[in-house]
Amino acid sequence: MLRRPATTIQLTSADLEQYEANRQRKNWEKQQQREATSPSTNDGSEQGKSKESTKPTQSDRIMGGGAQGR
Repeated sequence: MLRRPATTIQLTSADLEQYEANRQRKNWEKQQQREATSPSTNDGSEQGKSKESTKPTQSDRIMGGGAQGR
């Protein structure tokens, strides 16, 4: 059976720079997409904040402090 030498991959600094540039671009695109969708959801989340503040904490639910649901 014939054997061939092991395959080696050589990375250059240009390869690393291209990888970093692509990674930064993808992160920027994700951030832009999140910012584009967040203004439409912020209006509803502000109303939800007041409701969340009235929710009992975990210790209140376990220990029974504040019987709001009864």
